[in-house]
Amino acid sequence: MEPAPQVIHPPGGQDETERHHDASSGGPVPLEDEIAALWGELLDRPEAGAEDEFFALGGNSLTGIQIIERLARDYGVLLSVRDFYLAQTPARVAELIERGRSST
Repeated sequence: MEPAPQVIHPPGGQDETERHHDASSGGPVPLEDEIAALWGELLDRPEAGAEDEFFALGGNSLTGIQIIERLARDYGVLLSVRDFYLAQTPARVAELIERGRSST
């Protein structure tokens, strides 16, 4: 069994893990959609979806590290490079983040 991702806590006790709200519905945006939007932003592929694979979208090691750093900052969970690359999709990365949150 793989260890859960490491949970980190932002300095100053700030909790930046609150879900963003969808402007059209007013409800929370699913985590996998937030991550897909992040991938779209950093990969310049706004059409990125929850099941799209990182490398198929043009991802590379530098962009992967940038995404891992943003996930740590925004969601308080530090993923290993290995776990991130094995996950391959925003939906699976969201599962890792949720698993990391539930392990604390």
